[in-house]
Amino acid sequence: MKTRLFATTMLVTMVASLLMPISASAQTGAGVNQIAVGAQETNTGQIMVDSVTAAQDGWVVLYFMGNLDPLTVVGLAPVHRGVNTNVKVNIDSALADPYPTLWAVLHADQGAVRTFEWPGADVPVYQNGAPVMTAFGTLAPAVVAAASQAAAPVAAAGAPKILPVAGGVTWPWIWLVLAALGAVLLAMGLALSRAKAQG
Repeated sequence: MKTRLFATTMLVTMVASLLMPISASAQTGAGVNQIAVGAQETNTGQIMVDSVTAAQDGWVVLYFMGNLDPLTVVGLAPVHRGVNTNVKVNIDSALADPYPTLWAVLHADQGAVRTFEWPGADVPVYQNGAPVMTAFGTLAPAVVAAASQAAAPVAAAGAPKILPVAGGVTWPWIWLVLAALGAVLLAMGLALSRAKAQG
C-alpha cells in the first residue's frame, strides 16, 4: 500500500514539473518576443533595428526615456507577427539627438489596425513580467533584448517598473532534470511494488 502511494506521489510530481514550463509559456503568449538593435547615430532621421521577433502584429517604438511615457516617443514602425529584420524606424532627430541612450520597446497592435494608439489599446508587450525592450545609444555596443544584462533605467514615479528582458523559458534544463529524476523514482517505486507483490 505504501509503495503504491509512493509511486502515485512520484507520478503526480513528475507531471506537475512538466506542466510548469507550459504554464509559464502561456502567460507570455505564444512565441518569444525580443528586439535586437546596435548602437548608431541618431542624427540621420532613421534608426535601423536589426531584428524584432513578435508573437503578434505590433509596433517597435523608440523612446528617449525608459519609462514608456507616450510624450517621450521619438519614432515607431509597424512589425508583423514572427521575425522582422532590418526594420527602418523614422525618428524625430531633434528629439533624439540630445540623448545618449534610446529605448526600443515592442507594442501590440490591438486597436485599429495599423493605427498607433498609445496611450490606448496598443500597450507595451510584457514577457516574464517585464516589458520587451532594450536600450541602445551612439556609443554603446550592440544590445540584444533576449540576452541583455544591462541595468534597468530608473522609472519615474507611477510609471511601469522597467526590468531587463529575457525571452523564452529560463533554464529549461532544470525541468528536464526534474522530469528525468521523477521518471527514475517512479520506475524504482514500481519495481519495488512488483517485487513485494511477487515475494
